[in-house]
Formats: sequence, structure tokens, C-alpha cells
Amino acid sequence: MNRTRWGGESDYQIWARTLDRWADGDRTDPLQLPPLSADDLPADTWQRLLARIASAVDRRLQSGLDLMVREVNDASDEFSVGRALTRGRDVLRSVRSVITHTSLPADFRRRMASLMDEHTQRLQEDLERGVQSLLADGADPHAVEIRRRTLRDNPLTAVLTEPAAPPPTGWYEPTGGRRVITPD
Repeated sequence: MNRTRWGGESDYQIWARTLDRWADGDRTDPLQLPPLSADDLPADTWQRLLARIASAVDRRLQSGLDLMVREVNDASDEFSVGRALTRGRDVLRSVRSVITHTSLPADFRRRMASLMDEHTQRLQEDLERGVQSLLADGADPHAVEIRRRTLRDNPLTAVLTEPAAPPPTGWYEPTGGRRVITPD
């Protein structure tokens, strides 16, 4: 049953609004969403919601990882590369928090988490192949080895072995600028 909340918003509308704001980079806490199941909505509405989730995840993931790649490419030292990779993991964590949200059906969460795990593995492999291709382009082997070490010391795949825990109150995803977050 798609409940209507105080103020006239249905559960679907709450999800849609929150997903759109989250996908655009707002600091909206996606963990404050009402539970949904396929039985709560008509089949076509449920499919629209799943498409909205996929679209929001894609937008957030693409913009966050594009920023990470730009920062890695523009980095003047390995510390900056490590910081960019940390931001990439923050993006992956944020996406995982949405696709594994406890308000979504368990089978959907498992499928999405599996796809996200595979995507994360491929991202790490692509980064490592990119570093290897630097050698073919004539880069200094010592510099390439240092970059390879930075990638391995700061792997994107670290998010795959972290315990699933809700982000703390006031969580945010860094986007390159410094932001002070005060507790609620």
C-alpha cells in the first residue's frame, strides 16, 4: 500500500524526491526513507521507481567517479592521488547505502549489491591497467611503481570488505571542497 504522509506526499513521492536530490549531490540523508515492496505499488509504478533508483545511482556514481578521475589525473603528488581515491570510495559507499537500503526488498538489495561489487572490481582493475599502460607510453618505471603502490594502498575495492553500517548523523560525501558538519 502506497501510504500518503502528512503533507500529502506518498511513499513513492518521498523516494523520488530524495533520490533526485541525492543524485544531484545534495547531502540528503537517504536513510530516512519509508519501506517499500513490490506489493505496495502498482506494477508500472514499481518499475518506474526501480528505474528512478537506477538512474539516480548512475548519475551519482558517474559524477563522483568523473571527479575522482579528474583529481587523479591532475594530482601533483601521490598524497593527492590517495585523497582522490578516498573520495572515490566515499562515492561508492554512498551509492551502496542507497542500493542496500533496508527499506528496499531484500532480493533487490542483493542483486544491486552484487552488480555494484562487480562494477567496483572492474573500476579497480581499470585503474591498475591504466597505470600499467603508462609503462608502454614510456613513463618512468619508478614513478609507475609508486603510482601502482598508491592504487594498491588505497583500493576502491576496500568498500567491498567493510561492514555494512549506516552513515553517522550528519554524514556527507566530500566533493573536493572542505565542509564542516555539525552534529544534529
